[in-house]
Amino acid sequence: MRQESTYADSFESKKERIYDGLGVSRGIAIGPAYLYARDELHIDQHQIDDSEIDEEVSRFKRAVTRSLKELGKITAVAQEKLGSQSAGIFEAQSLMLKDETFLTSVEERIRNSHNNASFAIQSFISVSRSRMEASGSEYFQERANDLLDVQDRLIRNLHRGKLLSAIEPNSIVISSNLTAADIILFSRRNILGCATDFGGPTSHVSLMARGLGVPAVINIKKVTKNIETGDFVVLDGFNGRLIVNPSERTLTGYRRLQERYQELLENEKALVPLASETLDGECILLYSNLEFQEEVDLVGKYGAHGIGLFRTEFLFLMNGFHDYDEEAQYQTYKEIVSSISPKVTTFRLLDLGGDKMLPMSHREHNPFLGWRGIRILLDKPELLRPQLKALLRATVDGPLRILVPMVSHLKEIEQFKRILEEVKDEFRAKEIPFDEDVPIGIMVEVPAVAIMANRFAEEVDFFSIGTNDLTQYMLAVDRGNNMVADLYQELSPSMLSIIKLTVEAAERKGIPVSICGELASNPLATAVLIGLGVKELSASPTFLPEIKRVVRSVRRSEAELLAKEVLQIFDAEVRRKKLMKWIRNHAPDYYAFLCESEGSSAET
Repeated sequence: MRQESTYADSFESKKERIYDGLGVSRGIAIGPAYLYARDELHIDQHQIDDSEIDEEVSRFKRAVTRSLKELGKITAVAQEKLGSQSAGIFEAQSLMLKDETFLTSVEERIRNSHNNASFAIQSFISVSRSRMEASGSEYFQERANDLLDVQDRLIRNLHRGKLLSAIEPNSIVISSNLTAADIILFSRRNILGCATDFGGPTSHVSLMARGLGVPAVINIKKVTKNIETGDFVVLDGFNGRLIVNPSERTLTGYRRLQERYQELLENEKALVPLASETLDGECILLYSNLEFQEEVDLVGKYGAHGIGLFRTEFLFLMNGFHDYDEEAQYQTYKEIVSSISPKVTTFRLLDLGGDKMLPMSHREHNPFLGWRGIRILLDKPELLRPQLKALLRATVDGPLRILVPMVSHLKEIEQFKRILEEVKDEFRAKEIPFDEDVPIGIMVEVPAVAIMANRFAEEVDFFSIGTNDLTQYMLAVDRGNNMVADLYQELSPSMLSIIKLTVEAAERKGIPVSICGELASNPLATAVLIGLGVKELSASPTFLPEIKRVVRSVRRSEAELLAKEVLQIFDAEVRRKKLMKWIRNHAPDYYAFLCESEGSSAET
């Protein structure tokens, strides 16, 4: 009986098993798994004698010195592989280790409270981590992991522990969680990909994985409990999937997809320096959406015309609302603008609320319809005015545009412009230089604004259509609710109609309009958007070559006809087949890749 059970268990363990998560870095990895367990550091609390205090303080200082040396090496690797901007993550950790408040606080805990060094370090860092983790914000929770990395590094060095255990080269790393430093160091071991139990798309781990071109899937619940080192796996960064013990059929399909993707990447390198224009010579400007200063290098790498959307809220969340004052903001904006100039940078003002919680905000029953965007900024001038001052100062360092989020009433723009003019008057009085004609735009993400786009166009210099929120407001569908996910259709006739309405209003007033939501990164939508009159698209940098491929495969007249036809298709599947057929006829290589990456067969 026991033999039968063992045989059954063995048989089950060899069967193909599929685990779903969230793909945050595209690509396919095939190879052996390596289960990486970050050293679990047990921090004990004990009182030290007066005679031990000086030595404990010295231990702490030596650990700081060793940690700074390690971070220096990691920073050098990051600069070599990703560029100077990406190394900023680790430079920020180094700055924390040099921070006088941190160093003094830990030493005082040792001297005054007689805490051992490990506990003193944890006590200081845990206060900040607890606030982040209790915020309810996924972003804050991810930033807490960065603080944990600093803490763990220090404590390992207190005990002279190794930085991390040896990783088998050419393997797919499976871990409960990872840090950005882990990813950088693993890259020296030529890891094929990584998968984690936890994490989020805005984490530094996701950012580093994308920058290094390492396929990554996160949020695979309990994957570390169901896999062992040496298991043969396939990591699908496109669909967010980890397949253990793939069948021959599965393996053959993924190897073919892997080859096609490599061919696609090679072909896309040749697209980067080419003009982004249609077959009949119409220029379609392609901009980058960015969230972190570390991503700025990607603008040039992927041939973007500039930054179409820089989400400044992430700068505040990383640096702290109290510490990120006007001067600190200016230094950041100046560095970004200077590195992008003469290309333009579009900074969206602090956009909190909804799924991005503000520390002083209260819990709302429906945050997406509540206190967010410009509503917060007008109620909290202590947030708005310093940001406007910092942005105006940065206008002398290169071209920039200011984008106002979540506008729903003309009154809000009128109030905003009055405050902006007051700030300008203050600068004029103090003879602080700035660009008097800095362009001001608004996010079109509320149906009321799109419907009255003619009137709003009289008040601003440009529109940026945020299709993510606009779609959920138009269709009354929570984009984060899986129960109604099939109703969230960015290419529905109602959505395309309201985009068309907005573009036409902008054209009549002679102001530019761009699409900056996820729809802009969808190659299936590119020709339709061109057909609706869109001439500017802003997406994550890595998607721009794909978009350019479609742009260079279409004539404006063809795109207009396609858009007219799609506007009449109300069935989502019929609409998708229509667009896939169009891609097949105009970009056959990309069409074949799309079919394989989705695991589908070619439509007839």
